Amino acid sequence: MSPNEPHTLSQDTAFDLLSNARRRFVLRRLQSDREGIELSDLAEELAAEENEVRPDELSAQQRKRTYVSLYQTHVPKLSEAGVVEYDSETGIVSPTRHVDELAQYFEEGSEPFPWQLVYAGAASVGLLVYLLSIAVDIPFLSPQYVGIAILIGLVAVSGVHYVYNERAMTNGARIPVEYE
Repeated sequence: MSPNEPHTLSQDTAFDLLSNARRRFVLRRLQSDREGIELSDLAEELAAEENEVRPDELSAQQRKRTYVSLYQTHVPKLSEAGVVEYDSETGIVSPTRHVDELAQYFEEGSEPFPWQLVYAGAASVGLLVYLLSIAVDIPFLSPQYVGIAILIGLVAVSGVHYVYNERAMTNGARIPVEYE
């Protein structure tokens, strides 16, 4: 991932990448093989699926046509978007975290968790306890200790939010492949 790469893909980029069945096949295959796969193996699997035959029944022309399409068009497009990494020396195509990001477009009925309510609730409770600490003179409930506790609580909520989002990205939906 380059330093200039955006943290998330734009919706236009995502839809463009997902608009082609061959790219969806590559993405779905990389979802299940996180270490990457050789481009030639990927092309063979795709050609077999498209032609509805076993890989050993493919003609050389079917293999070559699919390989050239992936090599010249689809893998470079996915690579430019930062969704895959392609090592031309080894021929390995590897996924980046954006593969799971694209898969989220296929989640069914997932409602986003209302994190704004969690933050608002934590801040409201913190404010009430802080005001109470100012109004009531209790030594262990001094305003500076309450303020520190509130900050620690908000940092903890932020940490839980981060972990939740990371897990949601990796446990997402599978990318479907329907051929036109």
